Amino acid sequence: MIQENELITFILCLGALTFFLINYSKMRSLPASLIFIISFILFSMGWFFTVIEGIIFEEIFNLIEHVCYICSSLMMIIWSLIFFKKRGGNDFNRDN
Repeated sequence: MIQENELITFILCLGALTFFLINYSKMRSLPASLIFIISFILFSMGWFFTVIEGIIFEEIFNLIEHVCYICSSLMMIIWSLIFFKKRGGNDFNRDN
C-alpha cells in the first residue's frame, strides 16, 4: 500500500531534481558538481524505491532503497571533502 506522505515526498524530490538539472550550467561552478548531482539522484532513487516497495516486492525494494541512501550519503561525504578542500578548508575559523 502506497503511503501518501512518501508519494508527496517523491513528487517534491522530482521538483528539486528538475531544478538542479535545469540549473546545471550554474551549478558547474561548484567543485565536483557532478558528484553532488549524482548524490541527489541516488537520494531520489531511494525515495522512488520507497514508493515502489508499497506496491510490489516489499523486502527487495526496501533493501535497494537503503543501498541508494547509503551510496548517496557516501557521495555527499566525498563531495563535502572535495568542496572544503578546494575552498581552503579553514574558512570557519577566520577572524573578520
